[in-house]
Amino acid sequence: SEMNREVGKAVARKSGKVADPKHPDLLAILDIAHDCVEIQIRSIFIYGRYRKFERGIPQTHWFCRACQGSGCEKCNFTGKQYKDSVEELIGRPIITLFSAENAILHGSGREDIDARMVGTGRPFVMEVVAPRIRTRDLAVVQQEVNRAADGRVEVILERWSFHKEVEIIKSTKGYKKYRILVEIDGGCSLDELQSAIQSLKGAKVNQRTPIRVAHRRADRVRERRVLDISKVGEDDERVILEITGEAGLYIKELISGDQGRTEPSLSGLLGRSARVCSLDVVEVQGYDEGE
Repeated sequence: SEMNREVGKAVARKSGKVADPKHPDLLAILDIAHDCVEIQIRSIFIYGRYRKFERGIPQTHWFCRACQGSGCEKCNFTGKQYKDSVEELIGRPIITLFSAENAILHGSGREDIDARMVGTGRPFVMEVVAPRIRTRDLAVVQQEVNRAADGRVEVILERWSFHKEVEIIKSTKGYKKYRILVEIDGGCSLDELQSAIQSLKGAKVNQRTPIRVAHRRADRVRERRVLDISKVGEDDERVILEITGEAGLYIKELISGDQGRTEPSLSGLLGRSARVCSLDVVEVQGYDEGE
């Protein structure tokens, strides 16, 4: 409108800045009726990868299940289910460095709380909300985040990002590679294990929503493919497997069978109970890394 143009010109004269009506860093909403101005600061976005070296840390902030975030004795009046998250460990120094209101992590999938994220790291976009400082040397930001995280989490901040990339990264269906430690009740021979592994390699797996997440996920059957699986070692009578699977493949249930809800499974093929003792994610395909 004519008013917008005139106000823009006036602000440009006083500030020396050029107005960008399509992609403004800052939006001023004039409320003439109440003689006030509301300021909205546009978020900035950073693309990177994170590695998580400590088990027991969720990817994002979880509200306390008992009080839903209002604070109670169970959560020591913090309102949080867990003391820290990857989002907070990365976000706290970023909020300080950019004088921002908040920092929101948008990840390409998420690992279980009890899993580590190692190897090449998980792609993410960090949304920095209402930053008063809009530019920083990302090398300096990376150094400060890693210093503050103290070895629990580590980031590589690759470049500046944009809002649309949040949608892209969250909808990416790339492969995931895992290294897991498996315990098999009663053990098994090498031939039995190799036969089961060969049966799973390239297999299409039908997985009904796992019992452990049924309270928060729709109850349905999903088909996912095991791209590769191999034995890579042993540890105190337990076996170490590496598995590459399509996004959304439930690895723990691929091993245990989840009381028959996952078919086929390692447990079912061996005819005895098997379970994952520990799980590390070692590779997550980024959306810009091919098919």
